[in-house]
Amino acid sequence: MDVKKLPLDERAQCAAYMRATHNMSQAEIGQALGGLSQSHVSRLLTHAEKNNYIVIEQRFANELFSEEWIAQMDALLAPAGLTADLTAYCDQAGLHPPRLRVFESGSGKTEARLAHRRVQFGRMAAGRLIELIDNSNVVGVAWGRTIRSLVNGIEASRQPIKPSRPIEFTAVCAELIALTQHENSSSRLADSLDEIFNGMSGNSVQLVGFPAYVPRHYDQNMRASIWRFISDTPGHNRVFSGPDSMINRMDMLISSVGSSSMPVLGSFEELVLASGLRASELSRLVVGDLGGILIPREGLSVANENLIEDLNNIWTGLKTDHVRAIANRATENPSLSGVVVVAIQAERGDTAFELICRGLVNELILDQAAAQQLHKRLVAEYPE
Repeated sequence: MDVKKLPLDERAQCAAYMRATHNMSQAEIGQALGGLSQSHVSRLLTHAEKNNYIVIEQRFANELFSEEWIAQMDALLAPAGLTADLTAYCDQAGLHPPRLRVFESGSGKTEARLAHRRVQFGRMAAGRLIELIDNSNVVGVAWGRTIRSLVNGIEASRQPIKPSRPIEFTAVCAELIALTQHENSSSRLADSLDEIFNGMSGNSVQLVGFPAYVPRHYDQNMRASIWRFISDTPGHNRVFSGPDSMINRMDMLISSVGSSSMPVLGSFEELVLASGLRASELSRLVVGDLGGILIPREGLSVANENLIEDLNNIWTGLKTDHVRAIANRATENPSLSGVVVVAIQAERGDTAFELICRGLVNELILDQAAAQQLHKRLVAEYPE
């Protein structure tokens, strides 16, 4: 069957069958139908919905239930005692406890198993991300395969997505040169969400045309010139430094996290080259990263703390102060989504714990492995 030669109605029927029966994303449907673009598939699915080829059968009516009741249901899915222990730890430490959602992703650490786990996690957690985005006005998007899995999960979901007003999406990280999978870049992911929620592509703010790092070994004058060029680019200016900068209006940030063994996953080598440090030294100093921002270990010397601060200053994306401001706004106004951290695998639970300690997260969306590791850290720090 050459789908491209079929009439529009028959092409829409093919797309509808794959979406509703096999829960395939738009990208997967396009590939199966002979290389159709995502926007083409989106139009086919819209046509299919208008002609009732796709019928939405089930959706849990969250709006009929209190947040407290839904939180109780979510607590049943988390490791036993985690929710209570997280609340107790934050109370003792004078912190605001983040909201917690835990979803199953499966097991295994081979590349094939991890790919399968990301797909499962993305489709399980997509509904929660839809709720958070639909409640937001300006959404910043970091990069990574875990966020891509959630975007694909939203595409594959059967939930109707009809926001009451346009939502602004923006990249918060520059393109990583060494990132081999550019569909997972911050700019590409923001564009994908813009198309899903607003029905258009190419309207989200892109951070392209400049490097993700300004190397430390450049002299001060050269670094200053590069930074001036970067801050003058339309994307960077609009997001971070313009008169109506999006970062100051941002009420939601979506970010995955890296681990100590591999911070800035996908471009660790790029960071090593720009920093002038050995990979082993970097891993010893940090517990991971949040959207490219290195998170230092506790108990570092003043010199090493200054070193990590210097490394974060060569990163051209969002900064710790930006994340803290977004988190603080959501803490003061619980109706905001704030900083949303998504993570799978146990080692990411350690990074999640450090973000909680620093007050840099409002919602955690974790798989069981990351949640269990987070629980271990909480118990170790607060045995009572």
